[in-house]
Amino acid sequence: MRRLLFLPIILFCSGIFADQVPIPKLTHRVTDLTSTLSGEEVSSLEDKLKNFEKRKGSQVVLVIIPTTGEETIEQYSIRLAENWKIGRKGIADGVIFLIAKDDRKMRFEIGRGLEGAIPDVISKRIQLEYVRPLFKEGKYFEGIDQGIDKILGLIDGEPLPEPSSTSYESSSATEDDYFGLYIGALVVIGIVVGFLFKKLFSLLQAGVATYLGYWVGGLLGFSLEIMLPLLVIFFILLCIIYIAAKNPGSGGGGWSGGSWSSYSSSDSGWSSSSSGDSFSGGGGDFSGGGSSSDW
Repeated sequence: MRRLLFLPIILFCSGIFADQVPIPKLTHRVTDLTSTLSGEEVSSLEDKLKNFEKRKGSQVVLVIIPTTGEETIEQYSIRLAENWKIGRKGIADGVIFLIAKDDRKMRFEIGRGLEGAIPDVISKRIQLEYVRPLFKEGKYFEGIDQGIDKILGLIDGEPLPEPSSTSYESSSATEDDYFGLYIGALVVIGIVVGFLFKKLFSLLQAGVATYLGYWVGGLLGFSLEIMLPLLVIFFILLCIIYIAAKNPGSGGGGWSGGSWSSYSSSDSGWSSSSSGDSFSGGGGDFSGGGSSSDW
């Protein structure tokens, strides 16, 4: 009964974005949600992209997902680009190599600052001449590796600003800052909710509910800016449902402190590089430049 109280909220939150495949959390330069690549292959690509970024400054990432759902690969790709902000701020030298494996589609999303170095027709040719033939043979790593090599070669020929002394290392620092901000915001929300609704929740229950909201939001790919108002809505709905359940004749009872424990997350199901190096976008922007193809 008590667990069922959560079901309408979770279905409500899930239903809003049912038409869009969630954007995975950015933690590494290689994100493979399909287990297409082995651990060694992921590490090899990760190292290549990391070393290139350290030397050239440009950020290039690889993303493999099962499908883009009802969106076209172009729609999903630009949404991903706007969310991740790959590339340096003000330089916009990021590139996203997106592969929707089950759809058999791929795309290079080119940062605004590299549209001259990597024209759409050239990025299309790389896919058709180097990547597609290998993909058709099931040689995904080889195709990806060749495609990335060609893209890195084009970027290498572009006179981009030198990496600053802090821009490369600042990626992990920014990641840590955002993580700290998340934790701080969650603690504040949990305390405020526990105080305002102390007649309804214990601090433990408020904390668990906050974590549940955070977990559901992360699973759906929400940013912190989206998460905060959604958490407020979440608690308002929670209160409404709780009060309704407390009405005479409803048969509902109070909640115990341990009743929500079964909702805790064990794993979101998303996988990425096994590298321990953290990573985040540098603030780059995209205007929709790039090309797509299939195999």
